[in-house]
Amino acid sequence: MKAVKLSVLRLARTAGLFRLFRWLSRSKVRILCYHGGNMGDERRFNSLLFCQAGLLEARLQWLQDKGFSIIPLDAAVTMLGNDRPRPRLPTVLTFDDGWYSTFRGLHPVLERRQLPATLYLCTGYFVAGRPNLDVTLSYILWKAGRAQANIQGFDAGVDGAHDLSTSAGKKRLAGAMLRWLEQNGASRAGVCADLERFAAQLGVSAAELDLASRRFDFVRPDELLQMASQGWSIELHGHVHQYPVGRPDELKADLARCQAEIGKVGLPMARHYCYPSGDHDADAHQLLRNLGVVSATTCIPGLLERADERQRFYLSRFLDGENIHPLEFESEMSGFADFLRRLAGRG
Repeated sequence: MKAVKLSVLRLARTAGLFRLFRWLSRSKVRILCYHGGNMGDERRFNSLLFCQAGLLEARLQWLQDKGFSIIPLDAAVTMLGNDRPRPRLPTVLTFDDGWYSTFRGLHPVLERRQLPATLYLCTGYFVAGRPNLDVTLSYILWKAGRAQANIQGFDAGVDGAHDLSTSAGKKRLAGAMLRWLEQNGASRAGVCADLERFAAQLGVSAAELDLASRRFDFVRPDELLQMASQGWSIELHGHVHQYPVGRPDELKADLARCQAEIGKVGLPMARHYCYPSGDHDADAHQLLRNLGVVSATTCIPGLLERADERQRFYLSRFLDGENIHPLEFESEMSGFADFLRRLAGRG
């Protein structure tokens, strides 16, 4: 199916449709989303979550060659609320979560080009100062590639035989180990030792896991400050990476904690929000506005012409990554993909 799609896109590009739709949509705002960089084989494990610096470099070069204007998020949100002249093909670069690999691998790409970007920081992982447990455990199970496992030395929920031949089986074991780590883990060194012990029983060595590289960690305060000093805006992704649907008091507390942790580093008040995993309420705009938030981005692709007081809390955003073919990227950024969605009644 994807081969057919790519053939259609290739024909459309050859026929000049990408160029045509770039011209037709030249005043519309695009918002791009990335996550972490790649320091080993993470991109093979999760091609949406981790990407090589070379991929970002290639995307930015294409955008430059086609005349796109990279602008700050704050400027884009202001732009969407007025009728003033806009730069050609205005585009915002956003990065979710706050991975160390974003700082190490992707930040230098933007620094060389002197481009602004936004980091939506999940402060819970940032404050914890240890590997992201969910992602690390999922990586271990992927790396092991086993259909069966017998784990010992933890607790009744983790120990014993496990059927890992299905995603449900892997999820059960990862969930049990996550609960054990959250109950027993303390220092980064202790958590890493426990993760290595768990991985070893699945046939994944400490060298293969490579936690010392911090590839599953988040940035540290000094690294965050360095990014902020070099054109990055540090914004809200929640303290817990979960939107509390139907629980406004929890949302208020979560965002207050997220803002406070960003403020502790010495950064300006964060005012823009990214919905974790794209989840939100139908009345999220009212809740966020009351909390002093200025805008919020989703995981729904699309181009932006205007955004009123409600729409600026549901801004479209395209999730790019190693799983996206260059033709798909070009189609999306040119506005051709948006045209096709509207033609199909999905825009």
